Amino acid sequence: MNKASVIGLVALMSVSSFAMAAYTGPQEQNVITVSQLKDQRDDNWVTLEGKLTKHLGGENYMFSDASGEVEVEVDGDVWRGIEVGPNDLIRIRGEVDHSWNKTEVEVDRLEKVGAEAPSKGGFIAK
Repeated sequence: MNKASVIGLVALMSVSSFAMAAYTGPQEQNVITVSQLKDQRDDNWVTLEGKLTKHLGGENYMFSDASGEVEVEVDGDVWRGIEVGPNDLIRIRGEVDHSWNKTEVEVDRLEKVGAEAPSKGGFIAK
């Protein structure tokens, strides 16, 4: 391989590494209200903003916003050290689950709106 070929190959490799970079800006989040959940298809991904108002036991909580309330399931690994009380505004992203008698959201991501870095995590009944 001659010197010009090596230089060309190195230049090509550096350009292709830029093409592999990922987008880090805001993404479409499909933010909806609790009352709009009934219009969503089963297994749709949605984002809700509101509050966890009550621990129902296990991984189940009552989530509410100005339009209503819905049961949500928050697995232990979703907390990621975030502490949430009933007065904290949160944003959740999850999958709509319509069963024969109710609608739930299986939460995949939870974040406190306007919060600092997490500490230990979990629901705090204040």
